[in-house]
Amino acid sequence: MIFNMKLATSSQIKEIDKLSTNKYGIPSLIRMEVAGLKSFDIIKKQYNPKKSLIVVGTGNNGGDGLVIARYLLLNNYECSIYIVKTSRIRSKDFVTNLSIIKKLGVEITNEWKNVKTKEYDLIIDGIFGVGLNRPLNSKINILIKTLNKTKIPICSIDIPSGLDPDSGKMLSTSIIADSTITFDFAKTGLLTDPGAKFSKKIFIVKLPTPETLSKKLNNFYINDNFFNNFIRKRGKSSNKGTFGHVLIVGGSKNMPGAVLLSGLAAYKSGAGLVTLCVPKCISNSLKNKIPEAIILDVPNSSDSRTIDESKFIATIKNNIRKKPSSVVIGPGLGSRKGLYKIIEDSLKYFDCPIILDADALNLISKDFNVLDKYKNQIIITPHPGEMSKITGKSVREIQANRIKISSDVSRKIKCISVLKGFRTIISSNSGQIYINGSGNEGMATGGMGDALTGIIASFIGQGYSELESTILGVYVHGKAGDSIADVTSKRGILASEIIKKLPKTIKLIEENSSIYSDLERIEN
Repeated sequence: MIFNMKLATSSQIKEIDKLSTNKYGIPSLIRMEVAGLKSFDIIKKQYNPKKSLIVVGTGNNGGDGLVIARYLLLNNYECSIYIVKTSRIRSKDFVTNLSIIKKLGVEITNEWKNVKTKEYDLIIDGIFGVGLNRPLNSKINILIKTLNKTKIPICSIDIPSGLDPDSGKMLSTSIIADSTITFDFAKTGLLTDPGAKFSKKIFIVKLPTPETLSKKLNNFYINDNFFNNFIRKRGKSSNKGTFGHVLIVGGSKNMPGAVLLSGLAAYKSGAGLVTLCVPKCISNSLKNKIPEAIILDVPNSSDSRTIDESKFIATIKNNIRKKPSSVVIGPGLGSRKGLYKIIEDSLKYFDCPIILDADALNLISKDFNVLDKYKNQIIITPHPGEMSKITGKSVREIQANRIKISSDVSRKIKCISVLKGFRTIISSNSGQIYINGSGNEGMATGGMGDALTGIIASFIGQGYSELESTILGVYVHGKAGDSIADVTSKRGILASEIIKKLPKTIKLIEENSSIYSDLERIEN
């Protein structure tokens, strides 16, 4: 069982709000009241502010801010309200709450010159919500920059103003929040790169929303709570065949370590048997470094540096007795054009999921049509540079639209795509998106991708589905890195260290899994 922490896009939230009111008869004013009350409770516990500045727009996000202001006043907290015009028409619920709060005698202004920021120890950002989809005008740009410069903690309502709720990119400039209180579901833009950098903490509060309205949501955030009762117990009568056979094809004279790391990672994450299919020029050196693995050496290419692609399938047919549960192609393979034949022949011969990484991705980046006829699942694990070759888009464009580009590639190639990086994006060819919550910048070192492919392949061999294996593999990989960073530093983390941490990391995830409560807190 996977416990799903669902994420929502702006259009999905708009539809949920509409149906809650029109279909189920829950007035929007009641939903706003609950949002404001629960936000007040969090603000009180997290900040206990002496005096707050509530900066509100004239839409429903501003209405939420006015409800918060009311509860602050009613509970003897000082506050002032600054109203910025964000649209020509004020929302109905904003107008209602403005009328109420005016009767409480609170200080309200729409002139920034009247605001003395030194009086405040908290700023509440209610300028824009998830409905924003346009660049900001110059006045609001200046306001947001001014608020950021105050160095006063900012608590944003639903999403930091100026942030695209779907992609996480800035629409012009954006509030840099200490925390964000978001409603019903975290928004995809809050948790992906670069949006995740604009709020240190995220609090999710539940509104009176019928559960049935969340059934169509297909974006998810991965943390420990995602894996509720998910990791399977091992039977006492198990043998190595129970946990799968991982075949890893790669290695070259220049990069013998890549295939080694992948193989070690497969074993340490639970695979029963690992075979490394490598060129003869490196086979002897590997035998001493991973004695548990079968080392299948293929004749060298004419330059004695890589696998001879013309001998690859014959070597497999003559030496592999136990069919592999999963195949990895790419770690250290080499980029010589002729090696494309290894991928082509593998797709014709094997009958199991295939993971393409590193050099394999570079080799087929100009022609993915070869994957069309493969009847089993393909998984690709590109970093942004490799995704750039696959799509023809710049790395900058990819990083600004990680979710959309990853999803588009998955649908086009009919594969599971793992777009690596901060908040790795996993996209299925059925349209589901998973944003990974583990990992850190200390893992930006060579060999990490090789280890990841071995982990994913290992979980497939252990009987998890291809998508489950990818989700679990990506999370375990990052979680192992986090465990090292917590003890040492985010500098100098090696793939070999990650691999050593895998068994303990998997055990900890199994022990820590639990269903999240009404209030979910996320640390960015």
